[in-house]
Amino acid sequence: MVREELLVRGDRGSRRLTVLFDSGSSRSLIKGDLAVELCTPKKLLIPRVFMVTDGDRVACDLLCDLVVEIGGREVGVEAFLVDRLPAPMIFGALDMEAYRIKLDLARRTLDLSEFTGSMLAV
Repeated sequence: MVREELLVRGDRGSRRLTVLFDSGSSRSLIKGDLAVELCTPKKLLIPRVFMVTDGDRVACDLLCDLVVEIGGREVGVEAFLVDRLPAPMIFGALDMEAYRIKLDLARRTLDLSEFTGSMLAV
């Protein structure tokens, strides 16, 4: 896991947040109270259930369309609203893969050597 202070923007505003890049989380997630400050949440057609680190299951029925500034570039992320998170926002493995963002765990930094700001269509 790598933590970065990044600018996160939605249709309602922007804010610098601690974003946790977590290869153990498949999806990107954001705390609900922060999400409603930044964007207009969209209702999911069916709720999603996520397992959190302590093994509990958390239901989610809202999604936010956000822009995250990484390495001087803006990328789009769809983040599910989940309140029980270890950081304000989690950038999940599927989004890291799509944008070719890797984790340099030895240095606790992001490896942006292949990052172009464009999403890889897989």
